[in-house]
Amino acid sequence: MRLDDTIAAVATPLQPSGLGVIRVSGTEAVSLVEPLFKGRGRPLKKAETHKLLYGWIHDEGELLDKVLLVVMRAPHSYTTEDVVEIQCHGSPLVLRAILDLVLKQGARLAEAGEFTQRAFLHGRLDLTQVEAVADLIHATSEVGAKLAAQQLDGKLYQAIDVVKKQVVSIASLIEAGIEFPEEGLDFSQRENCLQRLDHACADLENMLSHAEQGRRMREGFAVALIGRPNVGKSSLLNTLLREQRAIVTTIPGTTRDSIEESVQIQGVAFRLTDTAGIRKTTDLLETEGIRRTQIVRDKADLVLLILDASEKLREEDQALIRELEQQRTIVVLNKKDRLSAKLPEWYEAISAMESVLISAKNGEGCDELESCLFAKATQDGLPQQDEIWITNRRQQQAAKNALAALQQAREILESSAGEEFLAVDLRSCLNALGEIVGETTPDDLLGQIFSEFCIGK
Repeated sequence: MRLDDTIAAVATPLQPSGLGVIRVSGTEAVSLVEPLFKGRGRPLKKAETHKLLYGWIHDEGELLDKVLLVVMRAPHSYTTEDVVEIQCHGSPLVLRAILDLVLKQGARLAEAGEFTQRAFLHGRLDLTQVEAVADLIHATSEVGAKLAAQQLDGKLYQAIDVVKKQVVSIASLIEAGIEFPEEGLDFSQRENCLQRLDHACADLENMLSHAEQGRRMREGFAVALIGRPNVGKSSLLNTLLREQRAIVTTIPGTTRDSIEESVQIQGVAFRLTDTAGIRKTTDLLETEGIRRTQIVRDKADLVLLILDASEKLREEDQALIRELEQQRTIVVLNKKDRLSAKLPEWYEAISAMESVLISAKNGEGCDELESCLFAKATQDGLPQQDEIWITNRRQQQAAKNALAALQQAREILESSAGEEFLAVDLRSCLNALGEIVGETTPDDLLGQIFSEFCIGK
């Protein structure tokens, strides 16, 4: 990747809006934009940093748009390079026209995530902050956005840095013992190292204790809606989404494939998946839909088993009840509007399970269902202001590797099995910690992370 040229891109969505932004970064950013900008006062190259300028963007005297323009001098910018941002009207036509002018001046079109990649390579951001930028852009819930903001502020980096310093201090003592074997580690040094190892292990264990919950908070809790045909799965999906997303008919087997949509409940994101009804069938398409339903159910964080409260339990219902994992399931008794009694006559059969009586048709009881979903999702806790949460699998696996290396190092230190082996485990731990923050992360993994960014970020 080149860092010695100047890049440019549209940094806002290409759709009609009140405001659009073109971002230019590199050593030539100011000189490339200057011929295109007609403002009042001093030339652009003498403009104050981080001060808005008012003027026009023109193409050889032909005015294109009135703009606000800001120059951000290196190193006090997002990329640490000279950056110019042009704020114009958010017409896709205008944005493309201005970008084309900048490119004609000699800038190169930025690749996906290249502005953030330059910020990372220049030391402005560590890898946890890079991922937090993407998480904040794509956040689907208030809690997810708060977790991303916490990481963007460097909280996870700081926590990892504390552990690293503890491991480095231990490693320095061990290396000294290897370098001067006649001195070795005396009892007090060994006890000191053990205490520091215990402290570092406890810090990593604390971060990992929230990792699965943090990942779900970031991605959204996967919720599978299952049941036999015509119990109201699609109707319930539409009711929870407050829109007609799934087709609803009285014909059994209408839903042949899974439909996934996201909804936010009390600040937490849920990914709801409407699935094909489970029943015995010879229809090949429906059979494939049922197979996919079972895969979705097995992978889901939570399951909503929908039963028709206005009818007797059928064989398919009973089979699904027997397969339940109660800890992650809520039984939804639908069609309350058709029920003559307060509860169906077979309620005793599922009374030990968590259940909610609703009508997906008129929405009655759905508030209670949402509360149950929120309570089940957050039973492992919500992020507190002073807690550091790992939020993705990459960070989680690297932290697990670091912890495993530390635990192995502790066993070696306790058994006095050899300081050389101990040093190897401590280096493995430091490499794993460095991978979390981007100090020892493989180039192919970095490329994958930045490829998920949009162009202009």
